[in-house]
Amino acid sequence: MIDAKKKSMAENARNRLLETARSLHVAVAGGTESHRVDQGQSPFIRKEGRFYIFSSHLSSHTRHILEGAPAQFLLIEDETASQNIWARVRLKFSAEISEIHRKDAGFDSICDDIRQAHGPVMDMIRNFTDFHLFSITPVSGVLVTGFAAAFDVKGPDFTLTAHLSSG
Repeated sequence: MIDAKKKSMAENARNRLLETARSLHVAVAGGTESHRVDQGQSPFIRKEGRFYIFSSHLSSHTRHILEGAPAQFLLIEDETASQNIWARVRLKFSAEISEIHRKDAGFDSICDDIRQAHGPVMDMIRNFTDFHLFSITPVSGVLVTGFAAAFDVKGPDFTLTAHLSSG
């Protein structure tokens, strides 16, 4: 059971992060060495509980996603907005990932939404064949909102399920 006041504060921090973050950090296990992790970041949009990124397979983390490697994602509060650099609000999560192919229904609409959110560069890269559109549906993760304020989260809406504590 999560204390009502802590839950409300955590939900507010989660909602602010989801409203203000513009890029999603990606860590993907990949390559022939099982301990190797490739990392990257991508601008995103969030729509109906899913994140959408448009990323080039010239980046190794994108190639590993295309190969079906497991990935972890991170949203983190901007350093300049943080009250304490040691306790930045962050949301780490695992997700189901699927590619939306160029001929799929919805591809153009999502690309239009990305352009609206992130500007005209999308007009240029939209037709680059090395870029792939991914749908990322959150499954589970951890929301950290400060010192001694970490919570398990589940599902695409990051529902708080437990307050993590050392005791």
